[in-house]
Amino acid sequence: MALLFAIAVIAALGMISLTGFGLARMERASGLAAVAEVQARGAAETALTDAMAGWAPSQTPSNPGLEVLLATVAVPGPASAQAFVRALGGPVFSIRSGGVRRNGAGLPLASVWMEQLVRLDSAAPDGLVHPRKYPLGWRLLP
Repeated sequence: MALLFAIAVIAALGMISLTGFGLARMERASGLAAVAEVQARGAAETALTDAMAGWAPSQTPSNPGLEVLLATVAVPGPASAQAFVRALGGPVFSIRSGGVRRNGAGLPLASVWMEQLVRLDSAAPDGLVHPRKYPLGWRLLP
């Protein structure tokens, strides 16, 4: 009888240990996914900031719907991002950036896209086009 009780206790302890290991593995995987998303978002924000610093007037798309690559950024992690400007019509443009965090084999772990509406004025004295953020709120685009 004591032997049967000892085997039941050992089996119960084994099940508790396996459950704990399984939960720890799931927690580790979700933590890695969260870190990968933060790294991808950081890369996308870096590319967006780089694009908001300005670009040469020759890189500005002329027709609505056209899109031009403005910046490519690689940050430690390894994460990378690209920023594009798209003409929407008139002085309103969209700056869109996407960041990707890849694993060692080059497969994406996480990706993030960000977009900012901007207005373009004439070129600044330094010869670059500097965008201004489009006003926020419930306002129709011109």
